[in-house]
Amino acid sequence: MGAAKIFIFPLPYLGCIPVVTIGASVTAGMYCMSKMHDPESMIITVEYFHAFAVNFKKATLVWILFLFIGFIGAGDLFYAVRVADGGNLFFFLFALILLFVLISVMFWVFLLIGRYENSIQEHLKNALLLAVGRLPRTLLMWIVWGLPVAIVIFYPIWMVAFGWFFITIGVAVLLWMSWLVQRGAVA
Repeated sequence: MGAAKIFIFPLPYLGCIPVVTIGASVTAGMYCMSKMHDPESMIITVEYFHAFAVNFKKATLVWILFLFIGFIGAGDLFYAVRVADGGNLFFFLFALILLFVLISVMFWVFLLIGRYENSIQEHLKNALLLAVGRLPRTLLMWIVWGLPVAIVIFYPIWMVAFGWFFITIGVAVLLWMSWLVQRGAVA
């Protein structure tokens, strides 16, 4: 019954309507994915909105921090590829490493915010330790989240064929797959 709930779970899209709340929405989604298989969990929509409200401040601050750092990395990447004469290897490598670490930490931090009560600094530190310490799982998360992005970039016609899937339950499926990858790593 738990996996069937995923098909009625387009709530992460509703939480992402204002872009600044993507962090809280992903946190609530990860929390609900961990509670779906718990027989004592309540109605999944109630759990989602409760987790969204409880974790809103921390998750939104972390998301805004990630956006800021991501813009710096994207700016460096743009400079290295488009502006610098002959490509600037330093800016290119700096941007790639920064974005890789940023996204790897992002895979773990929203799960931690939803499950544990800690300061933002502790969540970020623990997420970095998990991203490095559980590197095979982190790389698997890159595949889980990177494959749909690669499909849209390299085969945009598939977006036409399967766009309804991404719009209705795509993010929920990605959150569920993320939970499957991460469930044994965080006790």
